[in-house]
Amino acid sequence: MAVAHMQLRMPWVHSLKAKRALVVPVVAGLRRRYPLAVARVAGQDACDWERLALVSVGTDPDALRGLMEAAERFVAAAGIELAWRRVEVEVWDDEDRP
Repeated sequence: MAVAHMQLRMPWVHSLKAKRALVVPVVAGLRRRYPLAVARVAGQDACDWERLALVSVGTDPDALRGLMEAAERFVAAAGIELAWRRVEVEVWDDEDRP
């Protein structure tokens, strides 16, 4: 399982409507293009930043990391700056179970 948090930064945006016009298509594009669950989790009331959470489940940790990197490139290609990001990949091994 991979979980990513991305803090988007848009200092040139001065209204919620303008920010929404940037963020909503990016969220929809991430959902459409990649096998991800995406949520807007913070900053909805701020004009210049917002945080997204992305989650995907799979069996290959390297593929999951690659997926999150592709999602990051997708956001950057939309012209939105990433202030920071955090990606965590957790591997569950059934052989560890009793």
